[in-house]
Amino acid sequence: MAVMTRERNAAAVARRTEGRYLPLSQVIDRLFQESFLPQSLFDGFGRLTGPTGTNLWETGDRYIVEMAMPGVKPDSISCQIEENILTCSAESAVQAPKDATPVWETFGDRIEYCIQLPAGIEPSQAEAAYEHGVLTITVPKAEHVRARPIKVEVR
Repeated sequence: MAVMTRERNAAAVARRTEGRYLPLSQVIDRLFQESFLPQSLFDGFGRLTGPTGTNLWETGDRYIVEMAMPGVKPDSISCQIEENILTCSAESAVQAPKDATPVWETFGDRIEYCIQLPAGIEPSQAEAAYEHGVLTITVPKAEHVRARPIKVEVR
């Protein structure tokens, strides 16, 4: 649990109950990155990144997306692709105890991922599977963007 504190003539910090301190700027950055701003595909250093708990793989004929969704009700998982944006959501199987007041919650609510997929996909042929807390979506590439071998004629 983080507690915001500010001492006179000192920078504001977030103090974890374990006794470690985080600079306020890191706490605010994390708030903006994980709460309500969409993730950028670029993290500022030229490296592709995505939302926490996701992988995006590319093969010659398809893209494979993996999403960490532990502790969700499998029958509540829904996915759709609209304008190359993959949206997957699910309800948590974790429920608050009766008459309990949350002190700190980091999971237990609805989970949702929105991922921008590359252009040239076949959304109507996408497949999804959920196993061991990981949702895997396979999206084929459109025929016109797949790599094709070129036969070299020797003369």
